[in-house]
Amino acid sequence: MQYRVEGEITALGLAEALGLQLKGSKTQLLLTVGSLSNENSSVLKFTNKQQEKYLNGIVIGDKDNNAESLIISDNPRLDFCRALQYLVDVSILVNDSIESSIHQTAIIADSAVIESGVNIGKNSVVEHNVTIHKGSVIGENTIIRSNTVIGAQGFGFEKNADGSWIRFPHLGRVIIGSNVEIGALNSVCVGALENTVISNGVKTDNLVHIAHNCQIGENSILTACTELSGGVTLGEGVWMGPNSSTMQKITIGDFAVVGLGSVVTKNVETGHTVAGVPAKVIRRS
Repeated sequence: MQYRVEGEITALGLAEALGLQLKGSKTQLLLTVGSLSNENSSVLKFTNKQQEKYLNGIVIGDKDNNAESLIISDNPRLDFCRALQYLVDVSILVNDSIESSIHQTAIIADSAVIESGVNIGKNSVVEHNVTIHKGSVIGENTIIRSNTVIGAQGFGFEKNADGSWIRFPHLGRVIIGSNVEIGALNSVCVGALENTVISNGVKTDNLVHIAHNCQIGENSILTACTELSGGVTLGEGVWMGPNSSTMQKITIGDFAVVGLGSVVTKNVETGHTVAGVPAKVIRRS
């Protein structure tokens, strides 16, 4: 979904609303929110690291960051959450509606819930009690098994100074390719600022959890009770064993194998087989 700021708010106006100081351009207009990969000068983003290169846009970050408009923060992720909540609360952060499209050959169970802005390709099947949230895309010849949720809110919170938690609103979508099969009782979460993507030919067993921002390569297999934490990337043809768990932002290379019950805490190279807690290489390509 494409979110935009409706109305006029400047970098200085946002900084003042958050009770923070601004360094750089005060008049830069805020038009949308996004990740650091978005180089548009009207995008609000945050970084927890000191960036050596010049950053376009309105950036919430450490005082030493080099940015066009820098909102100075001791906890950029927390203040980015606060900024999103502020924009939502004052009703100026809105998402442009995406037109719904369900192919006439798709089979949708009567008990399924399909929200607005969902696209479902030809010959796809959505079984009983499935929920597909706004903005999700399902390709052709894809099956979504019973009681699965596509496009659930991701699990992201940041702790306030008083110990309470503030939600990080997830603004991305779920994009599922063609010839995919998603098992029963799966949860596939939207991306935080980018999309969660399940590529063509992927198959998931029952009780699989795919967190925000995961990228799953073509023809990968996720067996029962696989858990992928936020930002995990699987290459092509990866095989994830039953009850395996993968730490956030890990990359697992093409055709790698993860053994039953393994806990993956480090990147896995192409073609390697890992197993254990924590997972270690037991076979190299």
